[in-house]
Amino acid sequence: MQGVHITNEIGHLKAVLVHRPGTETQNYPDADFSQVFSLRKWSGRFDLDKAIYEHDSMVQLLEKHGVETIEIRDLLEDSLETEPQSLKCFIDDYLRCSGATGREFLETITQLFENAKNTQELVNIVLNGIRFGDTELCSNQSETLRALVHEQFDPASLLVNPLNTLFFTRDPAVVVGDGIILNHMYWPERDREVALYRQIFTHHKIMGETPVCDLNRSSYHIEGGDVLVISAKTLLVGISDRTEPAAVESLAKELLTSNKFQTTELIAIRVPSDGLRIHLDTFISRIDHDAFLIDREICNAVDAYSIQLKRSGKGLTITPIDRTIPEILSVACCEPIKVIDCGGGNQTAYERERRNNATSILALSPGKLCVYEENVWTNEALEKAGMELFPLSIDELTKGYGGTNCLCLPLWREDL
Repeated sequence: MQGVHITNEIGHLKAVLVHRPGTETQNYPDADFSQVFSLRKWSGRFDLDKAIYEHDSMVQLLEKHGVETIEIRDLLEDSLETEPQSLKCFIDDYLRCSGATGREFLETITQLFENAKNTQELVNIVLNGIRFGDTELCSNQSETLRALVHEQFDPASLLVNPLNTLFFTRDPAVVVGDGIILNHMYWPERDREVALYRQIFTHHKIMGETPVCDLNRSSYHIEGGDVLVISAKTLLVGISDRTEPAAVESLAKELLTSNKFQTTELIAIRVPSDGLRIHLDTFISRIDHDAFLIDREICNAVDAYSIQLKRSGKGLTITPIDRTIPEILSVACCEPIKVIDCGGGNQTAYERERRNNATSILALSPGKLCVYEENVWTNEALEKAGMELFPLSIDELTKGYGGTNCLCLPLWREDL
């Protein structure tokens, strides 16, 4: 596969970017799980064995259907080895969003990278985070003033947190046409993930020619789950807890004025806020040429806007859309669409399955869907509508935050 290409959400999926969870999910001080898994407030551990089993099952299913699964770690290592001169820029990028501040901390982290024996060891540091005990800060502490006043650095404490959510590969970036958007993540901890994507899509021998729309340095936040590619020219973008209206405008200005992207219209839709479902793709999923799986909650409070470039080519025209979500999608797809309801019309099942992200699914090709196994009523409704389902159990990986589509970044789909 050469480069990237996404002009829709359902064309035959050819390649995805994934990350198999590893030791980075276990690197936190004893009894301080919440420090690095702040979103899993009701949990006290991450079952790595179970998560690996779930992830391997997903990868096997994808590969069985002809999808090339590309490990982000492999691309990162390749890019650093084939273009070693890019290492300084990568380290600077990592330091900028590491959470560590001040000359002494930044110097000791830089020294740790420079002393790495090889690329694999360096990438281990990037993924696993950095404890004080890994650095020179804990060397000869007994001879310092810190020791005399009993304020030494704790070797087990983290100076830089691990990239424990890297397996959610869809959020830091999104492929649009033949280019990629680098996002500004809502949580600072996740912004370091974008540094990996920037390195890959700037310096990798195959991916390095990809046109990049870099929003990562923006003042505003935007995440990949809020960007749905309806066609080569139209994007659906969620205004959510993680994607701000100003970020949508920034994205529109970048895409609509660029000769590297074909986009001519963004349709911005307000995403309901309920704590668990945080992106547009957890409310709306395209499943066939003329069909969408939609959570009725987003249909009940339509707040949508068309964003296009002014005829003069300078500035944006932003127009409220006075239509329902199905009507908006029908216009965007240039044909009438069918809507399948989350929960299949069963009110009790709807309340449970909407919280279990039943609407967040991955299309392998039109009408062939990778779904969350536990959402029985929604899956039954999809089968009745003629869809072919390939269920997965991904409970440990997602814990309610997203579905099968959140665990891989589509890199290449066939056009419709």
